[in-house]
Amino acid sequence: MHMENMDTKLELTLINEHDPLLKEPCTPWDFKSDGDPAELVTAMAKVMFNPNLKGIGLAAPQCGVMKNVFIMGTDENLIAVINPAIDELIGDSTMYLEGCLSFPDLWLYVKRQTRCIVTYQTIGGEVVVKKHLKELQARVFLHEYDHLLGVTFEERVQSKLSLELAKKRRAKRRRQTAKAIKRMKLVQ
Repeated sequence: MHMENMDTKLELTLINEHDPLLKEPCTPWDFKSDGDPAELVTAMAKVMFNPNLKGIGLAAPQCGVMKNVFIMGTDENLIAVINPAIDELIGDSTMYLEGCLSFPDLWLYVKRQTRCIVTYQTIGGEVVVKKHLKELQARVFLHEYDHLLGVTFEERVQSKLSLELAKKRRAKRRRQTAKAIKRMKLVQ
């Protein structure tokens, strides 16, 4: 799916880490009663591809839409994932630094499987069965899938201490950025 012409009437905004909706599980997308998910996917892509965000994955609940829908990839190769299921987790889990659009500037080491086999529906309702994903694609899928369950990546960190330290580093970076902006305004 190429997201070049993203015309949509639906306007979505990203919700942040303090919104309780992020902790709520989603319901399946019903192609009969919910209709065509194309408008939702297009609106989500506009949020994810905002130049200030630069995401590689976004789940519908991050935009306040409590449906089992997420997108992942780039604007040249965007995958819409509807009603996903994880069929199998394969191989060892590895630690890797993850971010989340709903948790701006927070980077956490999260342990996840490096490969998985998944099933999901496409934007047209076709079923993709037993698709093998690996490395970054598997990690993004598992991260976004968690959102559909009401699980955020901060719940996946190995220790509360590492979470607190990451939040302190983020607060320090934000203070430093605010000071730099203030200095630049004084110079002008």
